[in-house]
Amino acid sequence: MLTRSELDKFSYSRLNTFIQCPMKYFLKYVSGNYTEESKLHLELGNILHKGLEIKYRNIIEGNKQNYTYIKDVITYGIAEDTDKDKGRFLNGITQLKRIYGEESFFEAGNKSGLTYEEKLGIFFDYLEEDHDDDWQPIHVEFPFSFVFEDRVILEGFIDRIDQNKKGELTVVDYKSSDKRFDQKELATPLQMVIYALACRALFGKVPVEYMYDLILLGDRQYACTSGFLDRGVKKLHKVLDEIELCKVTGEWKPKASPLCWWCEFSGHNEDNPWYTAGLCEYYSLWSPHNKTFEKHKEYK
Repeated sequence: MLTRSELDKFSYSRLNTFIQCPMKYFLKYVSGNYTEESKLHLELGNILHKGLEIKYRNIIEGNKQNYTYIKDVITYGIAEDTDKDKGRFLNGITQLKRIYGEESFFEAGNKSGLTYEEKLGIFFDYLEEDHDDDWQPIHVEFPFSFVFEDRVILEGFIDRIDQNKKGELTVVDYKSSDKRFDQKELATPLQMVIYALACRALFGKVPVEYMYDLILLGDRQYACTSGFLDRGVKKLHKVLDEIELCKVTGEWKPKASPLCWWCEFSGHNEDNPWYTAGLCEYYSLWSPHNKTFEKHKEYK
């Protein structure tokens, strides 16, 4: 049996990268092609997460709520020395408009039809809503790391954990996406499976509710149907088995899909950073303006 120090470490995002495309996983996590390049939706999501983290941290610590300060953080950015951010500066809306162009905030989303300006209006209204008194936040940006069935270490951060008077737990994950989840995506989401296992390992119990908070759409969706944890554990083992097989065979088969348009290793999107673009030749030629099934090169 391997010792803890010998076990591989996986986050949900790392596992999800493999599920999306083994070739992308190989290029990033095996070959070590990392990039600091980011995108508007990711950076905006980060600063909005920070605003919500400050709000709920105030509730946990019994501090008076200061929404003017929180809005200033979201507008002008902040650096905090937390377990997750480690002192790095998170760009606020002011910096993002300068970096990505103010016009980017007035482009309608493909799914919602709303611009970022409209969605930010929804978010700021939502920010000042009172919290449900039946569920009190007990952790924000909660770091976890635990051994999963003597196989790997699973680690990451949970956006928020709430608790009711019975001691039951709810996990909340903020999403700044442009669309709601399909129902089939909510039955056994691997992200929530990992969060449930983390809570069981660290608190001795699994949450009774799992919620995706769609912070730019003013909507919430509850996830995880009956039996999800047993299904999720099987799914997790299956993904880990597939990763092990790729390691043994040395074959990391690409999955060409519309996601290639946003992949940092595709040579298709001119927004890719120069030092990673083109590392994968097997990308889909799909784009938001040309929804084709053609590929740049077939994998053999």
